[in-house]
Amino acid sequence: MNTLQRYLVRQFLPVCVVSVLFFVLLLELGDLFANLWKYLANDVSARDIARLLALYLPKCVSFSMPLAVLFASSYTMGSMHANNELTSVFSSGYPLYRLAAPLLALGLALSLGMFFFEDRVVIHTLGEKSELSRKLLNQDQSLSNTNIVVLSQNGRMLYMADYYQDTERKLYALTVVARDDDGRLLSVSRTPSAVWNGSEWAPDETDVYFVERDGVVRHLKDRMPARLDEPPDTFRRNTTSVDELAVADAKEYIRFMRRAGIPHTEQLSAYYRRFSFPLTIFIVLFFSISLGGRFKKNIMLMSLLLSLSVAVVYYVVQMMAAILAKWEYISPLAGAWIPVVLFVGLGAVSMRYART
Repeated sequence: MNTLQRYLVRQFLPVCVVSVLFFVLLLELGDLFANLWKYLANDVSARDIARLLALYLPKCVSFSMPLAVLFASSYTMGSMHANNELTSVFSSGYPLYRLAAPLLALGLALSLGMFFFEDRVVIHTLGEKSELSRKLLNQDQSLSNTNIVVLSQNGRMLYMADYYQDTERKLYALTVVARDDDGRLLSVSRTPSAVWNGSEWAPDETDVYFVERDGVVRHLKDRMPARLDEPPDTFRRNTTSVDELAVADAKEYIRFMRRAGIPHTEQLSAYYRRFSFPLTIFIVLFFSISLGGRFKKNIMLMSLLLSLSVAVVYYVVQMMAAILAKWEYISPLAGAWIPVVLFVGLGAVSMRYART
């Protein structure tokens, strides 16, 4: 880096650190006051409240970093413009993209760092916070489920049940459809209930209808045609979110949902967003660098308004893409990456026509 680039980075870093602390404080206070009445109603001690806030701290840093980088860079560029420093730089023929190159490199490095920070730290601390919060607030989480349809053994077995009781590990009104590798119907089994015995489902009295190759249907009782060994976890109410799992665990979880025939479009979209969201830091730098130098008065206020405006627009577009992916109007991959590609393009155009 040359002297001008080092000067820009030295101006940027202190503002960025203070901004992170400011936004983290706002988020921590917001979480505290939103749940304060619950803490008081359940006699949660100050020590436990402090522990909850500490566990929430990494997630606050993750939320705050894009806003802090956006505000710090726009404020830094605005201050240099107000002090006529940018005028001197541009008058000497020094282009904006060269001046801002270290900030863009820093933004890319922060984006990569935030991905690993989310995967190695934020996921675990947020999970601990949720678990501790449920324990302190006496919030029971039922895993029982209703109207269950599960595919097993690569689609050869289909389970349908009216209700799954998790405490007893029991399925009610269970129907099992067996098919061969070509999808031909082999049998249909019905039982009022089945209990998990540790290795398989033990049904009550069973009615089984076998379909012969010539189309003849045979009816037998109390003879299950195949071993029912799909584990109880498959039938539980889905309370797991990809946002609460590390990348490797999330990948396995989505693979399990696909194998079991459980709708997983929303979870797959959230999985792809785990890779695209950290690039928010890099994206916002484009806008702040190109637009931050347009203000000569009320720099702090205008920089804050610019930061919030760009962040709101970006998050709204990201939310709309996620909804479209959930409703399967677009693919989960497109839902995660369309906002990134769109705003990188807009940022590049904004940089191209920025004052220089």
